[in-house]
Amino acid sequence: MSDKAQRLADKLVGEGEKTLAFFRSLPEEAWNVQIYEDGAMWQVRDVFEHLCISEHSLRRLFERVLATGQGAPEGFDVDAFNKEKTGRFASLSRDELFALYAETRRATIAFTQGLTGEQLAVRARHPAMGDASLEDMIKMIYLHHQMHMRDVKKGLNI
Repeated sequence: MSDKAQRLADKLVGEGEKTLAFFRSLPEEAWNVQIYEDGAMWQVRDVFEHLCISEHSLRRLFERVLATGQGAPEGFDVDAFNKEKTGRFASLSRDELFALYAETRRATIAFTQGLTGEQLAVRARHPAMGDASLEDMIKMIYLHHQMHMRDVKKGLNI
C-alpha cells in the first residue's frame, strides 16, 4: 500500500462516518422530503440509496479499470443509470440501508488500501468526470457524497 492510498483510505473512513452519522441523525419523516425537483425527483431516502449504489458501482468499475484498463464506456449516460438503479433497494429499512452503506464503504476502503502508487496513477474514463486517474476517481466518491449531503441539508433547511 502506498502513502497516497492510505491517505485516501483514511479520508474515506472519516467522510463515510460523517455521511452515515448525518443520515442516521435525520428523523424518519425527513426521509420523505423531496430534495431534487428536476430530473431525478429524489427524496432524502433516494439520495442515500443513490450513494450506496453509486459507490458500489464505482468500486466495481475501478476493479475493471485495474483488470482490463477500461473505464466507463463512451457515451455512458449517468442520468439513465441513476434512474434505472435508484429504487432497487426500496424494500430495505433505514437500518438495512445504513448497514448496506457501511459495508459498501468498508469494501471501498479495503480496495483503496491495497492500491500501489502506480495503480492510483492509472487513467480511464469515469462515468461523470471523463478521463481521470484512479486516485481522482476515488476522491470523487467522498466529494460526491459531500455534494449530496449539502443538497439534503439545503432541502431540509438544516
